[in-house]
Amino acid sequence: MRKYLLTFLALLLITCSSETQPAAVDSEENSTEVTIADTTTSSTSTSTTTTVVIEEPYALDEFGIELQEPPSEIKEQLSELMTFIERRVGLEFTEDPLYHLYTLNNYQEYNAVSFLDDFEEDYEEGEWERAVLSENMWGLNDFSPDQLLNLQVEFQRCFSAGSYNLLDKTLRLPIKSGQKKLNFYEQRVIVHELVHSLQGQHFEISEWYQEMDELDDFSNYPGVRALMEAQADWVEAKWVDSLDSYDRQTMQAQIPNISCRVELPAYFYIPSDLYYTYGPILAREIINQGKMAALNEALSEYRETGLTNLPTSEQIYDSTKFFTNERYETVEISTLTIPNFELIEEGTIGSLDLVYLLQSTVGPRDAITAAVGIGGGSWKDYTDSSGNLIMTVKISGDTSTDLDEIYQTYTLWAETQKRFTESEVKYEGTLYKGSTNVWISRDSNFVKMVLIQDMNVFEEIANQLGDL
Repeated sequence: MRKYLLTFLALLLITCSSETQPAAVDSEENSTEVTIADTTTSSTSTSTTTTVVIEEPYALDEFGIELQEPPSEIKEQLSELMTFIERRVGLEFTEDPLYHLYTLNNYQEYNAVSFLDDFEEDYEEGEWERAVLSENMWGLNDFSPDQLLNLQVEFQRCFSAGSYNLLDKTLRLPIKSGQKKLNFYEQRVIVHELVHSLQGQHFEISEWYQEMDELDDFSNYPGVRALMEAQADWVEAKWVDSLDSYDRQTMQAQIPNISCRVELPAYFYIPSDLYYTYGPILAREIINQGKMAALNEALSEYRETGLTNLPTSEQIYDSTKFFTNERYETVEISTLTIPNFELIEEGTIGSLDLVYLLQSTVGPRDAITAAVGIGGGSWKDYTDSSGNLIMTVKISGDTSTDLDEIYQTYTLWAETQKRFTESEVKYEGTLYKGSTNVWISRDSNFVKMVLIQDMNVFEEIANQLGDL
């Protein structure tokens, strides 16, 4: 259930690409002479030789995509921007950042190619098809694996204005060719990404990501990512405020026309809403209470205590839960015995998971209201040799009222969808029937759900549902 969501969560900022850096090329040696024999026929046969100079690219990245030569004054600009950031964050750069500059088209091509390169590593055979089936069964879409992959590639291509890769520690930025200085808009983008570079140098962000990757568990990703983006947004806003009105107008005119070539599903942007809307709201409260040192302290949590006490997505949605350090509780979910099916994956559920699955159907208000009342949650996925999927979910609430809100929101989610052709009260819950069959139940402690394709299997596991 979780794997596909994690693709969206992890790859907007982080792309696990090669750490190979392109070698610098001396500009004086950066051309090749090609001799072409041009023969013309006339009353007296003659031949001429023409020399054509073919410019070699300045450098290529690890995928063979051309990089732009850094503008001559960029080091001075970067030094000024880094000094500005250090004053605002209260930390110093320990080393000069690495950076790759592209044309806009080549930057977008890098985003697409690097995502596909990581995709081949991240998904085992059949895993992507199962992840897409999960999305289908949750009612998020009815796309085929190829269709959804193409949309994801386009999302990577068009979403980003600049990036910082936590693993190769390189900033990537599209710039206009031939200019000697970064324009105001490009400086704004690189300020944001330089903050991420500073975070990487002080908060062990690369180690944090690698540990989650080794565990194949990214449940600790969204809360930290939201605070990282919030700090970068805050410094970026302060830099924009330092410009006079004329320069701000100039900057607005310099924003490139970055648009997606196809319409993308709205739920693609739900994690971004957590990072770029709710994260900055919480960050302002943290800064108001304890200045930037308090936000730095929150971002230092992994360095101090590891994965165990990092902010949750629920704490980002509701700041009171951050300041009281409310944690998810452990919810034990039983392993079902299902003929011809085997357990393949399991994990925990957080607030962002609920919003991601519910918001497109019930709207953001109801989805977030339910999400910030979650006590904890767990899930297990089962599959058979034909690739059929069964998903089980068990969620607790902070209070009985919160559990009611979660139950009512999932019920609304089911009743609003036309894909369910009928429903009936069965197995001490409500069974919604359609191309996917969904059972939703609430007892005094938990909301329980089972999503299944074949109705006949429900009969085979009916006596186990009460103990789920």
